[in-house]
Amino acid sequence: MQCLVLNLKRNPERWQAMTEQAGLIGLPVQRVEAVDGCALTPDEVEGIYSPSLNQNQFHRPLVPGEIGCYASHRALWHRLLASNDTMFAVFEDDVILSARLPQALAAISELPPDWDMIKLVRRKREATRSVQSLSDGSSLVCYPRVPSLTAAYVITRSGAQKLLQYRTPFGRPVDVDLRHWWECGLRIYGLRPCPVRSAPAARASSIAERRSVDPSLQGRLRKLRFQLRYTARNWLASHGWAPAVPAPRTGEASEQHRVLNSR
Repeated sequence: MQCLVLNLKRNPERWQAMTEQAGLIGLPVQRVEAVDGCALTPDEVEGIYSPSLNQNQFHRPLVPGEIGCYASHRALWHRLLASNDTMFAVFEDDVILSARLPQALAAISELPPDWDMIKLVRRKREATRSVQSLSDGSSLVCYPRVPSLTAAYVITRSGAQKLLQYRTPFGRPVDVDLRHWWECGLRIYGLRPCPVRSAPAARASSIAERRSVDPSLQGRLRKLRFQLRYTARNWLASHGWAPAVPAPRTGEASEQHRVLNSR
């Protein structure tokens, strides 16, 4: 299984830290240059991000860092589909790898291909339910509410295909889109215990940095409405009452934007 690390060109020290961690646990990793959202042209942004979709789906516009982060993950999904691999392990450069990660990845590779994504990192208080014991001693788990973290996960070809079909263009941050799993029929699981941890706040991700915050009363109300709508729809979907998965949106990126997504 290829292990790919997203890293911005302007943050070589983060890549160095990741290679040192990976070397200590014997895990071969490859660097993939992340997309710098501030460097995208208006045409490039228009090919992947929809402001009108954003207004319907989220409580605020996305900032360049969030658009670049989504574009970075999309590039890896395209790369997976263009390869002969069945799955990729994807990491952002702000995580702490445990010594048991290689064994966890080996156990995941033995699973039947009836899943789309397995998250390797989660928040401390995330509720889970065990689904299956794995060969490394960990458990495959499902979530009542999928965690929003995208710092470490394994994705299959089917997962990449669904995300590229249903999330072109996109209107939410990538981690929030993954939480709306029912919209594209994603089968998302996790591991317990997780073999990856988020880095301390002092080393927070630079790929999706500077998320905007609207401190006004109107902004807070929009966020509250979004959260309540998500909670209701997630509950319905988790209890089998979600609507049928709709046909994917049309309008795949033009050739110029395909180059962006595959770089």
